[in-house]
Amino acid sequence: MVAYQNQIDDKLWELQKMCNKYKETDCLADFVLFAVSRWIITGRATRQFEMDFINYPVEKFEGLIKRCLNGDRSDDGIIRTVKREIGKCKEE
Repeated sequence: MVAYQNQIDDKLWELQKMCNKYKETDCLADFVLFAVSRWIITGRATRQFEMDFINYPVEKFEGLIKRCLNGDRSDDGIIRTVKREIGKCKEE
């Protein structure tokens, strides 16, 4: 269980680094990190979502952030976009 949590923390750290980089373009990039973090930390995320998030390629985070910020910027809107994008990646 600890190793699993460490993998989530590592992926959130990678997302944070990309949000910090993208913040120069859009100052609201942190909203993506906050929404995903809250979704996982509060226990609303399913185990499948967490596993898909862990397996999502870091190289695709910038595109994920762009898509989240071009749509509904609410927590729910961001989570819907993240779920959709992670699902697309899983199908590839």
